[in-house]
Amino acid sequence: MKPQPEVIVCVGTGGVGKTTVSAAIGVAHALKGRKTLVMTIDPAKRLAQSMGLNALKGIPTPIPLPASGGMDTGGRLYAMILETRTTFNNLIRKYSESPQKADAILNNSYYRYVSGELAGSEDYMAMEKLYEIKNEYDYDLIVVDTPPARHAINFLTAPNRLIQLISSGVLKWLVKPSMSISLLGLNILNRAPQKVVRLLKSYVGLEIVEELTDFFGEFEELYSGFKTRAKDVQALLASKKVRFYMVTMPTRDAVEEAVYFYSIMKGFDINFAGFIINKVHGPFYGSDALRDDVSSFIHGPGIDERLRRTVEETLSMDRLARHDKQLTDYLKTRIRLSRIEYHTIYLMMDRELTNLSALVELSKALDGI
Repeated sequence: MKPQPEVIVCVGTGGVGKTTVSAAIGVAHALKGRKTLVMTIDPAKRLAQSMGLNALKGIPTPIPLPASGGMDTGGRLYAMILETRTTFNNLIRKYSESPQKADAILNNSYYRYVSGELAGSEDYMAMEKLYEIKNEYDYDLIVVDTPPARHAINFLTAPNRLIQLISSGVLKWLVKPSMSISLLGLNILNRAPQKVVRLLKSYVGLEIVEELTDFFGEFEELYSGFKTRAKDVQALLASKKVRFYMVTMPTRDAVEEAVYFYSIMKGFDINFAGFIINKVHGPFYGSDALRDDVSSFIHGPGIDERLRRTVEETLSMDRLARHDKQLTDYLKTRIRLSRIEYHTIYLMMDRELTNLSALVELSKALDGI
């Protein structure tokens, strides 16, 4: 029996059912007796609907589970959504020298503007939140539902990008304070011609520039803490206790995109566990010879019309199933690694899974993850 993962990260392009799959994985592990949290950073916020809730909160919310086989296994399921600004605020308080210093940053109007807009902040804050929950709570498993694949690559690179930015010294050069906190406290402005300073003051106002200076001056003390935490987060991602799964579906475009993003992800120091092929028709029913015989039979003389329509519908589903299997086989030939897992999720009455009962049924296909 393989060791149980402590973190599962689901990545994939949009529209493949990644959010639903993430929730179903959480249900599967909770029904096996594990205390499980499903965390989404998907701005579409579909996870709540999948679990029968109107909305998710920024804190773990308990989800009632049905008894498995009529028995309570002791497992518990929770779900939450990442709130970037709240996580950022908590990080400021954690690494500030004092509550007063933290308040000075948090109350700064420039900080209030950029805390939700900084490039890459959502990606890094997602990693920060994952690290915080992993180390400060006692969940047996955390399932992370990421945004579509292009953003998921940012999710993987966020810690390293932050380390590189801080280590480069660029930020320190920009924010190195002078003897007094003033307009010239910005080193970049200190070196600028007075014409540039006057122009900046005329456009944005002296008060805004001084507040910007105060923000950067206060923020300088946080560099060491941010850098240390970024390295810790990077180490977490590389742990064998963390598994990454790529969710895809049996269409040519989705499979090609999955192969492309796998080619990028395999360059990272992560445990890429496998692919989850969602929304698959099937399984198919028989051999080509049998299909030919059935087709000849239903188009023969004297066949009952209702029987003919029923069999034609079955053959149509069979064609879809064969198509999906061909694309699944194609995916495997493109990857060619024996250690990669492949999990297939068949369509359930070709309908959207939007409630907990359906997720419990779906979770059976993911029991081996």
